[in-house]
Amino acid sequence: MKTIHLFFKQNINLSNYWIKNSFFIIVFSIIINHFTTPENFPFNRNYQFPIIPIIASIIGGSVAIIISYFNFKYFKRKYFSEKINSKALLFFLFSTLGYITIFYIPFYYISNFLVNGKVDYNFYYLLNGLLVSLLIDTILISLLFSSDIYKLHKLNSIQGVLKVQQSGKITLVKHSEIAFIYSENKIVYIVKTDGTLIMTDFTLNEIESKVNEQSFFRTNRQTIIHLRSIEQIQSIENGKLSLLLKPTIPNKESLQINISRHKKQAFMNWFESKT
Repeated sequence: MKTIHLFFKQNINLSNYWIKNSFFIIVFSIIINHFTTPENFPFNRNYQFPIIPIIASIIGGSVAIIISYFNFKYFKRKYFSEKINSKALLFFLFSTLGYITIFYIPFYYISNFLVNGKVDYNFYYLLNGLLVSLLIDTILISLLFSSDIYKLHKLNSIQGVLKVQQSGKITLVKHSEIAFIYSENKIVYIVKTDGTLIMTDFTLNEIESKVNEQSFFRTNRQTIIHLRSIEQIQSIENGKLSLLLKPTIPNKESLQINISRHKKQAFMNWFESKT
């Protein structure tokens, strides 16, 4: 019973992307199809429950949500992780609507044949249905991803320079110069791509909040890395990963760190999105 309760708590909740949108599509399809024709209106004397149109709407809406989700993941990895502007957003929107259009046209004729027993080649109804669907999809895409896009924009708007103050000196370190950051004996060091070591008065948590989480990954309590710092990845005992980092720190051996099995999947997702 406890296992079942835990499963529902982790998966069957409205914060889950697929559960939330599946619930929305079902409710939306039921409501909207009750207003399409007079016979479908609940208070009509000849009311008929529009089961076929509802099923068609659920299928079409589900495919649109799937297309939008994977296209957003692609844009997040390829474009949004570096810069978010109106050009990239419009490219994402129109490419998503283009994929939906490619699906809609054969879906329209197939569903029309299944419902009416014949294929209706009336271009007016096809175009009218397509335009209405694309309008609804545009609104839904905007609602679905506005929060994620805002978060990415906020992260990308973080100034790309760390201002390091130490012993009365201020050193400006560009994010593009950072290989990795690590903590040793309660002191946090920045290792630049050229091997330069900079001691800071930051905590690792403070630096984590100042760098873009799309570009940097917190591997453990002692280290934050950039993709450029990874020399080698190796699986080790108990489902852990071992990373060999570069460049070599002056007067030290190459830094080797471990990633726990609990954080392994999150790291691999981040790593694969960058390569």
